Amino acid sequence: MRLPACLLATVAILAPAALAHADDAPAPEAGPRSKWHPRYGAEIEAHGSIAAFDKFFVGMGGGARVTVPVWSHTPFKGFDNDLGVGIGLDVIRYAAYKPNDPSGSSLSLVAYYVPLSLQWNVWLGARASLFIEPTLLYRYAEYIDSCVGVGPKPCAPTTRFLPTGSAGLRFRIADRVSGTIRIGWPVASLGASWL
Repeated sequence: MRLPACLLATVAILAPAALAHADDAPAPEAGPRSKWHPRYGAEIEAHGSIAAFDKFFVGMGGGARVTVPVWSHTPFKGFDNDLGVGIGLDVIRYAAYKPNDPSGSSLSLVAYYVPLSLQWNVWLGARASLFIEPTLLYRYAEYIDSCVGVGPKPCAPTTRFLPTGSAGLRFRIADRVSGTIRIGWPVASLGASWL
């Protein structure tokens, strides 16, 4: 359990720094795009998560992400888009994993996912944006149930790095609050973002 505590501490340290950077964000450009792209130094997102495509079958949980925009109107100058970098944490509980599938007992486990992503936003107007996130995902999984008598596969905690990605939609609900939908592998999420 030391690893998740360290990750939470990292996010807790980075989030205030990102928020402090918000006042330093450059003003939007003049012209028709100036009201499309809200001025923000960081996006903080809280969400519910479902993981249905990992080897552990189906699990549910929650998480958070912090994304800091680093480059506006890039890589394309002809429309409102930007690039940001982000880090997050998702905690997913799986209740029906069968190490010896399809026979054998079901086990419960908890998986911690830490995504490090590059986010490309395309702003569709004042109220919405699409984004794509190529991601390097770190997964740490540990079993809740005892593995005695389950079978030949060991039940020690496992770690893995996964190249993955996701795509999503952000739609503004209020001036600084947006709903966020993210579809990815192995985790999809629905939540709210504060810009």
